[in-house]
Amino acid sequence: MQGSERNLYIDVMKGILIILVVIGHLPFFDYNSRTLILIYSFHMPAFLIIGGMLSHINKDSRLSSIIIKRLKNTLLPYFIFSLITFFILPVSSKDRLISAVLAVFRGLGDPINSLNLPLWFLTYYFVVMLTFEIIEWLSYKIKSLFTEKDVYYPVAIFNLIFIIPLMYFSYIYAKTYHFPRIPFNVEISLFSLLFVYVGKIFSVYIQKSISIIKKDLFLKILFIILSTILVSIFIIFWYKFSMSNGRIDLNARDYKNARLMYVDAFLGFIIFSYFSYIISLIPFVNKFLASLGENSIYILAYHVPSVFYINVFILPILPQIVGIALSKTSIISIALYASLNILFSLVLAFFQKSVKKSA
Repeated sequence: MQGSERNLYIDVMKGILIILVVIGHLPFFDYNSRTLILIYSFHMPAFLIIGGMLSHINKDSRLSSIIIKRLKNTLLPYFIFSLITFFILPVSSKDRLISAVLAVFRGLGDPINSLNLPLWFLTYYFVVMLTFEIIEWLSYKIKSLFTEKDVYYPVAIFNLIFIIPLMYFSYIYAKTYHFPRIPFNVEISLFSLLFVYVGKIFSVYIQKSISIIKKDLFLKILFIILSTILVSIFIIFWYKFSMSNGRIDLNARDYKNARLMYVDAFLGFIIFSYFSYIISLIPFVNKFLASLGENSIYILAYHVPSVFYINVFILPILPQIVGIALSKTSIISIALYASLNILFSLVLAFFQKSVKKSA
């Protein structure tokens, strides 16, 4: 989730996605509401697709470097955020504290014992990205036995040979036999490998094609017209598939129709990436969303704890009429609560970064 060179378009996508994450966790919606069905149909898969787009394994990559990078960029922050959560949220009893600590080391999205439920995504992201990158590293090694040409398609084929069986067995494990959850969401991560794979294919082939199209005015205009028509059609299918499949919940291993879930997620991502690109061209708005994207890991980690502080310290000082208005579901109440959650998260991010710099 971090990098020395920022990509505005990627950061805008991450910024919009983290806003959707915050909205999806607000207490205004029923579990199976239309809003949550549509958000959950693609927002978590979209983070993995973007992860695939940002993955840069090549023939010279070292396995040790791959593992160290994932440990440093994803798993270490998980434990740091978990530790900070114990300092910023009150714990009612010693038993509650023990159960919360054990939940951290299981690395699951445990709604009963976890103090900060959204952190489950970091263990999930760690396992799925590390697994994919180890597979790709291995695919490069196998490819080198057959050809030294600088082509990617053999690697893509070998990747699928590894990924498909892992996805199948993890699905059987979770859906057919209903075995207990594996620590760090391993079975969910393996079932999600195709999202990362598609993201890598997108970055290798489709982005290069788009960059070529942008250099030719006629092709650029034709691409805009055709993509607009396709996206308009995709919106219809995405909405119908989402409503038909219902709300999915990766954390709960609730995929509904798994094939439809994948198709729906890809359609949702195409639509989302199309509109994200348009938004990334709008001055000021793109910078604001990109800044949220840069800090998406902090917003993920702190937006739920912020609810406690909003309810305890902010709502009591507001006029009663405002509090009543905020208790009702409306665009204004959703926007205000989401803004407060994000603002609180950014304040904590600022302090955490300051401590890190001074250390």
